[in-house]
Amino acid sequence: MARRGRKNSRNKGRSDPGQLGLFDPIEPAPTRAAAQPAAQAKPVRRVRAQAIGAAAATRPVVLDARAAAQYLGVSVSTLKAWRAKKIGPRWTMRGARLIGYRPADLERFLDENSENS
Repeated sequence: MARRGRKNSRNKGRSDPGQLGLFDPIEPAPTRAAAQPAAQAKPVRRVRAQAIGAAAATRPVVLDARAAAQYLGVSVSTLKAWRAKKIGPRWTMRGARLIGYRPADLERFLDENSENS
């Protein structure tokens, strides 16, 4: 069988000889600050970051499906089946495919479905 390939593999798919490859080094472009004299350069303002501890404490914790399954004592596939049948604990979408469970919703589900209540 005849070999189908490039006869000349020097350029390896580059349509333009001056085109950069993926791993070719890039020379940095000169910035405006380097072009201005030091006397005209503006001082840099530094802003202190606010403490995020209070904001992080009020944000609710969301468990992924694996952690929620471990919390409830069931498998991940059981949670998936419950979501499909709409009989399991309340869940939220975190992005396109990520499923999240709030601990309060898991507790409510356990309270509502326990045999002693």
